[in-house]
This record gives sequence, C-alpha cells and structure tokens, in this order.
Amino acid sequence: MKINIQYILLIVILLFFTGCDNKSSDDVKIGFIAGLSGKYSSLGTSVRDGFLLAFDEIDYKIDKKNVTIIQKDDKQDSKFAYKAMEELLDKDINLIVGNATSSMTKISLKMINKYQDKLLISATASGDEFSHKDDNFLRIQVENSEKKYKTLLEYIQKKQYKNIFLIYDSKNSSYTQGYKDIFQEMIVKNGGDKFIGIIDINSNYEKIIEKLKKTKNDMILIVGNSIDTANIIQYIRYKQIQTEIMASGWAKTMDFITNGGRAVEGVVFSTGYDDNSKNKKFTQFVDKFQKKYEKRPSVFAAQGYELAQILIENLKVSTDISTLKNRILEKAKYEGLQGDIIFNKYGDISREYFIMKVINKSFEKMN
Repeated sequence: MKINIQYILLIVILLFFTGCDNKSSDDVKIGFIAGLSGKYSSLGTSVRDGFLLAFDEIDYKIDKKNVTIIQKDDKQDSKFAYKAMEELLDKDINLIVGNATSSMTKISLKMINKYQDKLLISATASGDEFSHKDDNFLRIQVENSEKKYKTLLEYIQKKQYKNIFLIYDSKNSSYTQGYKDIFQEMIVKNGGDKFIGIIDINSNYEKIIEKLKKTKNDMILIVGNSIDTANIIQYIRYKQIQTEIMASGWAKTMDFITNGGRAVEGVVFSTGYDDNSKNKKFTQFVDKFQKKYEKRPSVFAAQGYELAQILIENLKVSTDISTLKNRILEKAKYEGLQGDIIFNKYGDISREYFIMKVINKSFEKMN
C-alpha cells in the first residue's frame, strides 16, 4: 500500500511538471497595429497581408508554440492609435508590429518606451525623428535621410529642374515634414533653390491648382498616400497642367495606378523595390501572394513579409521578447526579397534606391 501511495505521488508530481511545461509553451502573441480602414488603409492592409503570408507558411507555429496575431486598426487617428496600443499593452503583449505611418508610430513608441521588455517594430515608418536612438524600436524602412534622397536629387539634377513645387500630407507630418526639410536642404546644399511652392494635399483642389498656375514649376513633387496622390494628379491633368510629377514611395501601390488611370502615366518614383525583379525569393513571394490574395503585392506587402521572416527566424532561436531586439541587431544582416537588409546598432537600415516610372499601367525601372 505504501508503494502504491508513493507511485501515486510520483504521478501527481510528473503531471504537475508536465502542466508547467505546457504553460511554457503558451502562444506566442504578436500585436499588429496599422491603418486598416479609411483612405490610408492601402498601406496598412498591404503590410498586414504580407506579414500574415509569412506566418501562413509556418502554419502559425514556432517551436511547437502557436502564434497568435492580434490585429488593431489605428484608423490613422491619434485617438484610435493610443487606444489600440493601450489595449495591447493591457493584454501584456510584448511584441508589437506597427504602425504603418510615422505619425502613428510616434504615438505607439512613446507608450512602449515606458517598458523594458517590449518591442515595437515597423515595416514602413521612415520618420527621421526615430533615427539613431537606442530605444524599444526597430524598422525595415529606410529613414528619411540624405542617403535615401541621393537618387532623387541626381534625377532632378540630370533633368536640370530648378523650380520644384511640393504638395504634402500634413496628416502624416512625422514623415512628410522630414521629407520636406531634408530634401530641400539637400537641394540647396547642391546649388539648387528652395521649393518654389508648398501646399497641403488636404487643401481645396482649386486652391492647389491656383498656386500651381502662379508658379513656373519644372517638377511637382507629391508626398502623400496612394489614393490622395492619384486623385490630385487626376485633377492636375484635368486642369491641363502637364509638368512632370514625382510621387513619394508612400504612394507606390497598385491602388495608385487603379485610381489614377491614364492620368498617372509617366509619374516617377524613387524607390528601393523593383516590381519586376527576377530575384528568385521575390518571384516566389509574388506567386504565393497572388495565389492567396488574387492580386499583385505592393512594396509594402513585400516589407511586411520581410519583417515577418526576420521575426520568425529570431523567434525560432528564442521566444523571449526581452532579448529579441539584441538578437536581431547582433546578426544585423538578413536576406531580403531584393537584396540584403542590414541593421545598424540603432535598428535603422539601408537599401539601394533607384527611379521607377508608371508605363502602360505598371511600374518600370528606369536606367
């Protein structure tokens, strides 16, 4: 009888430790915040679709642990962004992917930096105010910097454009303000002039046209989302203004071409992604994305996918989020879909940029 009691106690102890082991294999929970509705949703949903595709490939499992993605819509609104982040932090989510725009990322980062064991990582935020800081933030989007705009400057110099008119989106000022200030400073440093005119894309369209017609501009530079950029270009062309237009990488999606139609033919972009790349990893990604979503992926979908792959690779080593940032930065170099992604010690990255143009309803790389 004594032996039986000891045996039962042994079973109880084993069950106890088995239960503890099961607790250690709890879900890996990842928060995801982006603008998933409204006119800014093209960016957010593209990042999300690419991000989720990478987890589809591993059946949402890492080291026998289930991966749960908890999605939140910031609606490109500070109040919703704050609430979304607050809800994830209340649920003790330590790894959060987001936000899609720099302005919303600014809100989330301020909140997450209050913690020691949490990490925010963005696929697309490029605001220069996040650069060169040792905090709880990483990104795989090139920061607003002189290096990023070098190709754009060379294009303008080659074309001998002197009078550039800027249309920008004030609702994402963390991105657009840096774009304006850094690029204008580069132009001036290299012998050019300040922007001949500057206006918010959210202004009345007639007011924008009036300002454009009052200036002798060589190029119109538009820093806005895909829908707003396509819409204002349509109106510019409708008003018979034929000045060459360059749009920011923020607008480089198929929604831009779909919404802009014939009006956006010839619009140029400075970008780090070639939509027609023959890189094997990229073509495989395109095939899988098209099969799942029945549409071609944008640059933002590609970046969402790349971000997920970096996370998966490191989470397979350890699911301890408190050391995740250091592990990502220690390796530093990762194979992306179109070349290497290299982090510096602050979690900022570099990529090669080039010029693309809309030709026959597609983005074509220019020599």
